[in-house]
Amino acid sequence: MSIIKNIREKSGFTQAALAKKTGLSLRTIQRLEATNKEPKGHSLKVLSEAFNMKPVFLQNQFISNQSTKESEITTIKFINLSILTFLGIPFGNIIFPIILWRKHHKSEFVNEIGKRVVNFQIIWSIILCFSLCVSPFISRKFFPNSAIILYVLFAMYAFNVVVVFYTARKLKRNNFDFLNTPLQLV
Repeated sequence: MSIIKNIREKSGFTQAALAKKTGLSLRTIQRLEATNKEPKGHSLKVLSEAFNMKPVFLQNQFISNQSTKESEITTIKFINLSILTFLGIPFGNIIFPIILWRKHHKSEFVNEIGKRVVNFQIIWSIILCFSLCVSPFISRKFFPNSAIILYVLFAMYAFNVVVVFYTARKLKRNNFDFLNTPLQLV
């Protein structure tokens, strides 16, 4: 939630009333709430006065919020990287992300992204298991002299590693729109 909006609502102001009290335009109030950017200069001074607080206290709200956001992003990065444990531990791609996700699920942001990561890994594991079960029959029928099961295993593992790196790249760019699957298992 926006810091300005949260303080405004606790103080009992509407956006219009706050704009009138501070002399800032309604559009400025709306922009500050929508972007959750720290107000500077005159805006900081008049908002602090309207909220009956020192400007430094209002600034500290934004600093605290920024460090929390950075901590949440770091947690999401660890959840994403923990998927790679599947390379050495069966179902590590589910176990370790779930442990990290559940440990930090109180954060709405981490809960949402963690849920998507875990959901995707569960779906991937189900598809992997199904593919490995079906591949011997396909191999016997269409490719009698090849071990297609190994190709399936390698392709699925490679796909999951690519997904981890793709997700890491999105996280680096602060783009959190990834792994939105239509099937939700968690």
